Amino acid sequence: MQVVGKQLKDIYTFENGTLYMYDDLVIGEINEGAHVTAETLMSFFEFFHENYKVPFGYISYRKNSYSIDPQVYKMLPENHLLKGIAVVSNQKFSSLNAHVEKNFFNGRYELFTTINNAVNWLDKIIPLENNNISISDNTTA
Repeated sequence: MQVVGKQLKDIYTFENGTLYMYDDLVIGEINEGAHVTAETLMSFFEFFHENYKVPFGYISYRKNSYSIDPQVYKMLPENHLLKGIAVVSNQKFSSLNAHVEKNFFNGRYELFTTINNAVNWLDKIIPLENNNISISDNTTA
């Protein structure tokens, strides 16, 4: 999956979908008709814990229709490196679900209609130093 300004590092395929891995970003795409359970989200969080040692953001790219119990957000372990979750959807039902889910997640959680807007938001909340960018008055980035 191409994302402006990001280099795809790896792709992991799971039973219920695919994770696209970047330096400071994970994009999750769940399969059509899948049901996301607490076990599914826990396996994602374990995967994040094993693979990310720097702050990162997660984008839930909801191009497919699937179900998720919003209560599972309350069961998620704390992850100080996860700086925010962005949901990308232009489907009304999926957007309504995301608004409900937001109430159950204890952290930054926003809804967007494009991946680029979601990436821009996450880039604002993930510190520049984690992107290996050095900016001073005498340097152009």
